[in-house]
Amino acid sequence: MLAGERERERAAYELQRHYREGRLTVDELGERLERALRARSRVQLRTALRDLPGPGRWVDSDLVREALRPPVRAARNAAILVGTAVVWLLWSVGLFGAFVAWLAAHGPSLGALLAFPAVWFVSTWLLWTGSRRRRLRP
Repeated sequence: MLAGERERERAAYELQRHYREGRLTVDELGERLERALRARSRVQLRTALRDLPGPGRWVDSDLVREALRPPVRAARNAAILVGTAVVWLLWSVGLFGAFVAWLAAHGPSLGALLAFPAVWFVSTWLLWTGSRRRRLRP
């Protein structure tokens, strides 16, 4: 998997932290920084950080990516998720009300029993995928 600019900067910060804490010499720092800043993949980044202890060790996980995400983006994503949930809830209640009204007016029929759940599933899927696309935007 390719390494992004943010990941290279994080690796450079970790190398500098290890230098400040006395784990690396100036020459080692220079070599590893060069390797980290030129890295094109996460594997190359890990080799620059190999053999360094502590909680700052390079881990390829969602937690690291989440920790690097700016707080504003996290707040925006939370607002999008809450907004999507509210819209979905209102839509579901409205659709259920329409379904009950349809049943009261026309009686139960196979078409209504199949159509309303299909409309609910399709609209739920479209709402979720649209929300996910908005949350993944930078």
